[in-house]
Amino acid sequence: MKVADAINQMTTLPLQRIVDSFTKDFPKPDDIQARDIILRNVDELTDPERIAAVLRFDGSFSEQIRQACMLEAFVNHPDWSASEQDIVESVHQLEQDVVKAGADDDSLRYENSEYIRILKDVLEAALGDDHITAGELNLLRAFLDSLGLSETVFRIVLAQMNHFPQQGNVLHSPADCRDVLNKLQRGGVVFHCNKAEGSPYVIPEEIRTSVMNTLGVELGQHAWELALHTFTVPQLKKVLAARQRPTSGAKEQLKARVIATGMRPSRVLGILSSQELRNLCAQLPGVAVSGTKAERIGRIVGYFANLISKEVSDEASPGERFYEYLPELARRDRENLLANRIIRKDIDIERGFEEATRFLFEQRLGCELMDMAGSEHPDGCVRFGGRRRDAVLMWDNKSTENAYSFPPSHLRQFKRYIRDSADPVECFLVVVADPDGSAMERVWQLAAQCDANVAVVAAEDLGWVAEEWRLRSPDGRFDLEVFNMSGILTRSILKQRMGLFLKSKTDVSQGRHTQGRGTHDA
Repeated sequence: MKVADAINQMTTLPLQRIVDSFTKDFPKPDDIQARDIILRNVDELTDPERIAAVLRFDGSFSEQIRQACMLEAFVNHPDWSASEQDIVESVHQLEQDVVKAGADDDSLRYENSEYIRILKDVLEAALGDDHITAGELNLLRAFLDSLGLSETVFRIVLAQMNHFPQQGNVLHSPADCRDVLNKLQRGGVVFHCNKAEGSPYVIPEEIRTSVMNTLGVELGQHAWELALHTFTVPQLKKVLAARQRPTSGAKEQLKARVIATGMRPSRVLGILSSQELRNLCAQLPGVAVSGTKAERIGRIVGYFANLISKEVSDEASPGERFYEYLPELARRDRENLLANRIIRKDIDIERGFEEATRFLFEQRLGCELMDMAGSEHPDGCVRFGGRRRDAVLMWDNKSTENAYSFPPSHLRQFKRYIRDSADPVECFLVVVADPDGSAMERVWQLAAQCDANVAVVAAEDLGWVAEEWRLRSPDGRFDLEVFNMSGILTRSILKQRMGLFLKSKTDVSQGRHTQGRGTHDA
């Protein structure tokens, strides 16, 4: 979620916190003013140096740990978004796992015992006053790296010293976690999208790289799992053998064992040969295979760091899985689609895009899909209902890597669909990745020739309509009139039209309620 999307899901108070995080020049703005201020100053808000300054502080070591665990919880949640309860539970689980490992005599049995002794001596000195500066923390990380020890090992050693996550190995309470959430909001790092379903806290896309750099984290858990999936079994065994870990078991067990070492992805990749890294690069769409070993490692880590992570239930139908990746299917984002195993080959993109849109209309908007005979027909069709019960809305999907310009061949194709329809076509909707302004000429041309409204809409905006309507509609039934116009349906136009037809539905509902009450009073 980008900053612009997040602020549309926020009410006045959380918006004011974000405004206050980077400027005190404005009096308390209302929600409209706050959104405008944020959008006009988004570069300043998301500036990496500003974010680093917010996350860097000199305080008690337990506070440093608490903030790091909180941020890691966001990193490891899909789309860096989660409810307060989910975040608190994630932090609690992470801390509990470390304390449990600290109490296990075998948890560090594969590590170099001399290095562990040296680390404990250094930590004894650093923790003498339970105060650690940002500079000292960076030195500790550099020291760990020089010894080849991971952050996981560092935390287990702290627990063995009775100092994780704070003195006495006492876990942080929900109130402690809320304090950090509030601090990160006031710093403009975490956005509270309290208008969205589940009232989630979100770290927007523009801020994430700065957070990762501050934490010293290369990949989130989901991205690291996807990266390890590209390793062969012999490569996984090679990595484990280099760290004196057991090498028996199936691939999933080997992957879990590599993750459990806590090693940075770049260090794991460094164990592979240059040729093995070249072969890995060749598997990844758009990743160059040439260069030094370090350059190849950097490209592989960068590839997986930029992947999108979304939460899709294991029980989700194929249509729902495709729906979660609707924008990526529309823009033919092979990297994310292949890495997340949404498609297996390029030919799956068109089918997935079509299934995702049908799922949207049927399951999210509550429309009944019409059966279409033959093979020459649009990708979907639904009836308007009500006074226009015979009229239909048709749509067709066109996935493109570039902005959609509405070529002449599509005009001829859509004209056939409209003219061959047994039912009057009230509106024809073209679902694309990104409409180009030049498409308007053929929109008007097709509308005039077929006496029907013709609209072009971005798949991402169509998905936004589906989710927004579910939250705002009094009865959940979607009004297809939202789409029934000629032109490019931008997010702002869709927002206006949704407001218009939602108000109409609310007025009708209130009118019926008032009328019924009047009859009762009589």
